[in-house]
Amino acid sequence: RIAFFLVAALGIGSLPLSSQQQSDSKEPLTFDVASVKPTAPDERRGIAHQPPGGQSYEAIGSPLRLIMTVAYTVTDRQISGGPEWIDSERWNIEAKADRRGTSDELHAALARLLEERFQLKVRHETRELPVYILTVDKKGPKMPVHDSADLLHEPIGGDGRGGLTGQNVTMNYFAFFLSRMMDLNVVDRTNLTDRYDVNFHFVRDFGRGPGDGRGPGDGGPPPIQPDGPDIYTALREQLGLQLQKGKGPVDYLVIEHVERPSAN
Repeated sequence: RIAFFLVAALGIGSLPLSSQQQSDSKEPLTFDVASVKPTAPDERRGIAHQPPGGQSYEAIGSPLRLIMTVAYTVTDRQISGGPEWIDSERWNIEAKADRRGTSDELHAALARLLEERFQLKVRHETRELPVYILTVDKKGPKMPVHDSADLLHEPIGGDGRGGLTGQNVTMNYFAFFLSRMMDLNVVDRTNLTDRYDVNFHFVRDFGRGPGDGRGPGDGGPPPIQPDGPDIYTALREQLGLQLQKGKGPVDYLVIEHVERPSAN
């Protein structure tokens, strides 16, 4: 069985620059050297990440749908359409640019590479859907502001037991990170423009919604919880943030055309 790791999208690993910082070049970042090949049958790894250096992207044993979530910064549930093989067939990608770029620039370059090699065409649709809205708690944020001069940072990562830490994190990126973990997308409405260091711990149980502790729409009693706060309580008490249910815009990708790439 293969465990897939979205290193760049989930922030586990090393990202060279904050995703909202601008590079010196005005030209879009492109990969000058790129290889796209089917994964060998005996390859057990499944990973998509930005290696250190800020110039490259690597995927090993990754389905196209998973790579798309990284390139377009969306969750799996935001992609619709496409043939079955985009989920079942795995690919290795090695791509390198001639200059260093931000995380956002590398994502965009990866998207352009997919559109070129897989003849991928997607249509964007904005849908007003139930979401979690991320706001600042009435007592204010409790996260330390990161040094704005520090361009290198350790992005959000977990210890496997409900602990999460990250440095130089924008709230827009943090909302996206939470979207990966929750049953609904998270929309940032904190109005916080600084970059922060986040460090919090919670008990992993996303069956309950914020508020009365009941699961979305089930009407039943909350399940028995292990010791420790749920994610909603941890966000409020440890970071000074809160999640509330509401409605908001969610970007969807509809696959209109895709082909297997030709041999490199």
